[in-house]
Amino acid sequence: MRIELISTGDEVITGSIDDTNASFLSRELIEAGLQVNRRHTCGDSLEELMALFTEVSARKAVVIVTGGLGPTNDDLTTEAAARVAKVPLELNEQWLERMQEWFKQRGRTMAHSNIKQAMLPQGALFINNPVGTACGFVLKIDQAIFIFAPGVPRELKAMWELSIKELVLSFTQDTIPRTHLIRIFLLGIGESNLAERLAPIKLPQGITLGDRAIYPLIELKVIGHDASDSDMIATLNQIMNCVAPFYVCQESYSLLELLNQNEIKLAPCNAVDGLCRGWFLIHLQELCTNFISCTVFNTDESLVSADDQALDLQLLAQIPATNQITLLPADFDPNDQIAQDALRECDDELHHYLLSFNLDFVERDLLQHLEGKLLFGLKDNIYHSGAYTRNRDFLAYLCTIEIYKALRRESFIIPEECEFKVLALQDSRALDSVFPLDWSDLD
Repeated sequence: MRIELISTGDEVITGSIDDTNASFLSRELIEAGLQVNRRHTCGDSLEELMALFTEVSARKAVVIVTGGLGPTNDDLTTEAAARVAKVPLELNEQWLERMQEWFKQRGRTMAHSNIKQAMLPQGALFINNPVGTACGFVLKIDQAIFIFAPGVPRELKAMWELSIKELVLSFTQDTIPRTHLIRIFLLGIGESNLAERLAPIKLPQGITLGDRAIYPLIELKVIGHDASDSDMIATLNQIMNCVAPFYVCQESYSLLELLNQNEIKLAPCNAVDGLCRGWFLIHLQELCTNFISCTVFNTDESLVSADDQALDLQLLAQIPATNQITLLPADFDPNDQIAQDALRECDDELHHYLLSFNLDFVERDLLQHLEGKLLFGLKDNIYHSGAYTRNRDFLAYLCTIEIYKALRRESFIIPEECEFKVLALQDSRALDSVFPLDWSDLD
């Protein structure tokens, strides 16, 4: 048995609206271990709907159809289904009473045309709609089981959670191989180089890899069709050995959500963006929910005079040093001896940037402290056009993730073609015993 989706409506097929229902259902189904085999789109034409239902019904499938269940003349899905199934339409008294009560509670008179929404194919199984006037229904046509639902996204989602999901799982039990999906999020590697790294891995039968760019990340998908747990685990271990320097997280790329899962919460911060024209402050909101102060410096050498930089240094000195995060050119502060000493050992053909953080945070109800200085050497000046991995947004996101990795006590991201040094790192949580990376190797 297979799974197919049908989205109906002229507004969908003409592109007037995006087909968010099909995307939603595909995501929900894969999370439930079921992969969609095919998606269809059909306009508000009785003949086209009947032709499509006839074609799909010849296959052993569970088919979810959205749209065309309203009271107007162009809502033709129910009629098309009844004609293909060769059964008459019958009035569903239960749903008619439900609609009448729905209008009564809102002080409105139900139009006669709404009765059409209670006319279901003979033998159909009624599906309740808790938030609208169009009910759903299940109908067996030839070899396929059709599940019909409204096209309004809010109504579809409510019905999915209430009943449709369980219906699909029950119809597919022991008839469709379950699909495992593991999503891995990476930063600092291009898709072609990723493919080369993964090429030597011999994938067991039923396991495939796929990737997509979701700037500035790459999402790597490990998909197992009826694959064993041992094969999935073994494959995942091989993949992680290949992509470890670029690994951000797994399953979800909401950094704040992942920190919450570990019961980590940052205290309000003083944030300084001296490089990315505000992008760093934007991305820091993925870690911090509160800021005491946010400051943006214009540190582009071609635009800023020595006097202006002196003023910026004075302003920086006035910002509280506690709970502070700063991103600046590595040579911005001549009084930062650690940074100046490190720069003398760096490749002078690269552009260097310094991330510093001094943070208080709570982890599992315990107050903790984390300090660090990280030096990045990039080939391209972030103020000049260049590869996407070298622009301001990328640097801002990279620095945000590095702080996240330090908070999670995980290995730092080391992008391709990047000189990276840990100049200082102090963690109140016994750093040496919990970090998987030997930090001295990065000096």
